[in-house]
Amino acid sequence: INGHLMCVSCFNHLLADCKMKDEQTTCPNCRCEISKSNCTRNLAVEKTISELPIQCDYCSKIFIRSEIKIHQSQNCPERPTICDYSLLGCNWNGSYQNLPSHLLVCECPTKTGAQLINTIRAQKRTYDDEKKCLETVVDLLSLNQIGVSDLILKPLRTDDFAAKLYFETSRFTALQYQWQVRARINDNTPHPHTTVTRSLSYQLILKSKITQSIDLKFFILKGPHGDPSTLQIQPIIYHFEFNQNNTETEYLKLPISSQECNRILSSSSISFRLLMVQLDKP
Repeated sequence: INGHLMCVSCFNHLLADCKMKDEQTTCPNCRCEISKSNCTRNLAVEKTISELPIQCDYCSKIFIRSEIKIHQSQNCPERPTICDYSLLGCNWNGSYQNLPSHLLVCECPTKTGAQLINTIRAQKRTYDDEKKCLETVVDLLSLNQIGVSDLILKPLRTDDFAAKLYFETSRFTALQYQWQVRARINDNTPHPHTTVTRSLSYQLILKSKITQSIDLKFFILKGPHGDPSTLQIQPIIYHFEFNQNNTETEYLKLPISSQECNRILSSSSISFRLLMVQLDKP
């Protein structure tokens, strides 16, 4: 807008800040109103920036910006690395140029099976946990009563004197019951716009009246609508038993980064997919 420039990270942070303060987002330079709909990428500036010099974080040599990522990840002799035998328990870390000299004295290749067994068991536990998670998802998808709902969280505000921002879906039907999802920022701590680190948590609410308990497992995935780069989620399966006196889960953390949270908050709505599986009574 008006030729003023801002990187995407700062832009999302600014939009998120103003949404939490219930203010119209304005340009920091000229104070005109801005939004995602009236701002565009400046490809000429992006091209110019990619040709500017930048210093390597590790070796302090100067490269053009478009080359620095490959240099730091693949070519820099001072880039940080770990031992080739880290899976066998070696905790060494250092610069890439020092790796060959470390490998000459590393003890892991000469250790016996008895010496390595505890490390291997720890690695196996990690593998087993990941495998169990996948097996659980497959088992849940094989059950009869499955609900898949594509939902949109829309921003709302409380009626308090200092109104707080929260998010809520419309009521939706799944597994023959009415439900709603609600979300909040930083576990409802005061003044989230003043914090650098941000998080989102959500709760599942049963809106229907029931006469018997509902044993449910559920998890959230990225939705099919909206920006495909938004809401990169590593699913976590939650288990909750709903009954007449317990119709709301506690607030559950959404496993996303603070930067991802800002990107979500800068959007007009949040799209996601909720999978719910009703467990059979024993």
